Amino acid sequence: MNERLSIGILSTLAALVMVIAIGCGGGGGLPRIIAVTITPDDFTAHTGDVIRFYAFGEQQGGGSRDVSQTVSWHSSDPSVATVDTDAELTAIGPGQTEISATYKNITSESTVVTVTNPGPQSTAQYYPLGLHYWWQYTGTPVTPYGVSPQADEPGYMYVRHDQDGLAEHVGAGASVYLLSSPLETGHRWLYGDDIQHYFIVEATGETVDVPAGVYTDCVQVREHCITQADIEYDIFTWYAPGVGPVLTRFPDYDPGSGQTTWVEHRLLDFQPGLP
Repeated sequence: MNERLSIGILSTLAALVMVIAIGCGGGGGLPRIIAVTITPDDFTAHTGDVIRFYAFGEQQGGGSRDVSQTVSWHSSDPSVATVDTDAELTAIGPGQTEISATYKNITSESTVVTVTNPGPQSTAQYYPLGLHYWWQYTGTPVTPYGVSPQADEPGYMYVRHDQDGLAEHVGAGASVYLLSSPLETGHRWLYGDDIQHYFIVEATGETVDVPAGVYTDCVQVREHCITQADIEYDIFTWYAPGVGPVLTRFPDYDPGSGQTTWVEHRLLDFQPGLP
């Protein structure tokens, strides 16, 4: 077979493979993006907050897909807030900025982010919050028959300070009311306006020994609650300055047996974030 004939056959085969691939949908790829939307909508953040954004591409013919990692994020004022390639917004300083996302030549409508600085917080040292801070706890149920170890997976929540202490879960907007000034024995405050759910400072200057170490000058807070089923219980938490909650003790009630088991979460490790 001569060289010209060989090249002609190969060209014909390549064209045939391309036609088959297109006919079978191999060259179709993902549906074309015709519009981009981002979430969350307009909100207020505090300096230091880290909040995740999402971008969704509306597809031609219907449906949408997550394009958060493939869009280009833009902040109209990076001195107020920035958004990185992982779609995480970091609130930098007081002011207002507009966040948008661009997919190829399609740009979303903007989310307006207002950043405020709450100023000094009197209880912040008893639950220090910062970027990349994390806490890990062990679980040890305490029963009348002794103490037995329990392996709990570490959990996560994002919280931030307000003027008086911890105010809300970031993203959820749910109040938490964990600490309130002044941190003096006998000080009492309500969970919102629920008179059956309150907190009270039981003691100050406490010493607590947990796997992470021995902490002094701790504040002990009791959370008292009566549920809709008229079950009354207390949760005790010890806060160490510069560290946060080092020990939490709460009841675990079994309605079947009527027995209450006290559970303790002890601080295993605390990392104050990246430098």
